Amino acid sequence: MMLKPRTRAAWASWADDLFNLRSELVHDQVWRAQAAGVDAPVMVLPVGDPALPLGERAAEPRGLSEAARRRRVLADQVADAFADQPMIDPWHVGADVLTQQVLPARLGDDPAMRQPLVDAAAVVERGGPGVLRVVSGGGGVALRVHGPSWSLVFRVSPVVNAIVVFLDATSRYGWRVEDDTESRELIQEAVTRVVAEAARYGWGGDKYARPVAPVA
Repeated sequence: MMLKPRTRAAWASWADDLFNLRSELVHDQVWRAQAAGVDAPVMVLPVGDPALPLGERAAEPRGLSEAARRRRVLADQVADAFADQPMIDPWHVGADVLTQQVLPARLGDDPAMRQPLVDAAAVVERGGPGVLRVVSGGGGVALRVHGPSWSLVFRVSPVVNAIVVFLDATSRYGWRVEDDTESRELIQEAVTRVVAEAARYGWGGDKYARPVAPVA
């Protein structure tokens, strides 16, 4: 049986309403489970800077070296590019910040490149202004973590990919972590732990703070 145009439109509207209602119910269940410390099928991530209200960007810490400033700016640019690019593989889109300032490397090439993956979750757990950014856009969701002498960026949605490490020692470039069988377990553990710590700032997480209503 073929539906008439008006019938199709009404059915589409009803289907959209039903989908939205189900999405709201699932979201409510997830964040309540997360708030209670129960394992949830998905995690609610914050967007913006979780250390400040209303997603405002944190001021840069004082006393940063020129290399650290350059490294932090580049890491944020790459995180924005990951979130903005509509394709899963951002390297074929042609964004200058990716193709010109991010080079391929393996974690075994330099011991310093492994440190961000080892320390990132603990750095997010300790928190502080500007340590974590969760960036959302047409290309998905990207996470950026600033450490004392390094930054780590990776896209977590629609799939986990494009792991990029930034070091003060090479602050003009980022290093795209190539698929490395020896380091795969370290990468997976680092991503999982960083996402879990970031979710603690999300709606229902134990570090989630509801916005305070202004006093009239």
